[in-house]
Amino acid sequence: MKAAERLIVAFDHPDLAAALRLANKLRGLLRYAKIGSILFTAEGPRAIERFRALGFEVFLDLKFHDIPSTVEKSCRAAARHGVCMLTVHASGDPAMLEAAAGGARSESARLKVRRPRVVGVTVLTSEGSRAPQATTRRVVELARRARQAGLDGVVASAREAAAIRRELRRPFLLVCPGIRPASADHSDHRRVATPAAAIAGGADLLVVGRPITEANDPRAAAAKILEEITQGADGTC
Repeated sequence: MKAAERLIVAFDHPDLAAALRLANKLRGLLRYAKIGSILFTAEGPRAIERFRALGFEVFLDLKFHDIPSTVEKSCRAAARHGVCMLTVHASGDPAMLEAAAGGARSESARLKVRRPRVVGVTVLTSEGSRAPQATTRRVVELARRARQAGLDGVVASAREAAAIRRELRRPFLLVCPGIRPASADHSDHRRVATPAAAIAGGADLLVVGRPITEANDPRAAAAKILEEITQGADGTC
């Protein structure tokens, strides 16, 4: 997999105009854009449409967690918007997780479009790591449950990547947020890793926000991270 296909930039902007200005600076350099609760709440499905029009594939990160029927309908709606991937909370009960996977699958089949991958959010990277072994056990258990329910993968800290990979081989997808270059501020993420370390540990896709979006030169910052991803894939981290 090419480095440009592994990097997801989080566009956590409160207005679409600012997000699109940044997207145009990064256009052609990477494949995926993450739209989360900030931008989606402010701008709605229009944000998805505009990013897709620029050539980005959209990762819709709304972390659905509700009764099964509501989550199923939400995933159906996401499929209609043409997103490539979406999130639910992996801590939801099995019926909810199965409904999420089933809703995305059946709606895509009905429309004859590509099915969005459904990934389960395990433990947020903002949560502390005072008991790292317990956290790792929890994350791996949530990942097992996600796979059993038919999800395509999970979102987890890169610190748990190797443990997940020992239990769950590809094509089960591993998406890692909290990615920071060695010189970057960790901000409100506590369980972080460098791009190279995350890839070497077994991550498939890396989510990066502020180290790119708040950089003086976002395109140069993204290019540097792509270099680090390549180093990790080559085993030179």
